[in-house]
Amino acid sequence: MKLIKVKIKPKSSFITFPKGDIVFGHFAYHTFFDTQQSLKNYLDEKPKIIFSDFLPDSYLPKPSLMLKCFGLKEEDRKDFSKKEWISIENLQKGNLKECEKLDFFKNTITVRNSLNRLTFTTDNSKEFAPYSLDEKTFVHQPVLYILYDQDTFTQEYILEILNKIGEVGFGEKGSIGKGSFTAKVDENFSDFQKNVKSNYYLTISPTFLHNQKGTILSAYYDLFTRFGKFHSTSTPFKKTVLLADSGAVIELKKDSQYIGKAINNGTKNKISFIQGYSIVIPFTFEASCLGENNELNQ
Repeated sequence: MKLIKVKIKPKSSFITFPKGDIVFGHFAYHTFFDTQQSLKNYLDEKPKIIFSDFLPDSYLPKPSLMLKCFGLKEEDRKDFSKKEWISIENLQKGNLKECEKLDFFKNTITVRNSLNRLTFTTDNSKEFAPYSLDEKTFVHQPVLYILYDQDTFTQEYILEILNKIGEVGFGEKGSIGKGSFTAKVDENFSDFQKNVKSNYYLTISPTFLHNQKGTILSAYYDLFTRFGKFHSTSTPFKKTVLLADSGAVIELKKDSQYIGKAINNGTKNKISFIQGYSIVIPFTFEASCLGENNELNQ
């Protein structure tokens, strides 16, 4: 599989933060309109395409490790908890204490008002009923890492779909122009360092880790709950899925480009699946700080 880096140029604020599983969902939605049906048997096959979260250029999420693994002084620990990002170079060299407090995006609360064009009122109560939106505006260059099967997709096709998503609008309130962007491949990217020799890897999107004892030796992660919904339906709710959040540290038995599984999270009458895969980046650190292995509950 081939790994590429895509630079995102936001054209508006976002309401929904682009996590890897949601980016995949938008991509799959557009792909299913194609005659080739590239993702039709996604649950029964190896992954054809995996997306990261939107990430700040040259940075990755802070590893989900115990504080003692970062080599901090006692007086530095409180301030360190506010630092959420680490440069790719510092991560892969094992300089974990060099995490940074980076302004990736800023949140702004705006007040809006909807209008019923039939009654010319804001809602069914016929009273003024404004609502607030938590808008995210990126202030640092966002990028997206994509690992894909070259026999299934081409780089040009992936860019076409991403730009189509950006034109329609990503996530909540896309219909009023939120989540608008354009995408372009970073031709200078040449993969993450392949000469890093380590059994430990960092994830860059929410990941499903259950029933992978043959692949994963241990895992350290924060939990992330996905409350999915169906698009344009009277029964919107999917099954709730519990994932390991981005920044999980995974000890693998052998070298790999990705980990995870695809998950069926539909209902009795509706078929749906979620990307439970993540691209992984190898990095070195003093693993003795972990003590005994934190084995997954298989």
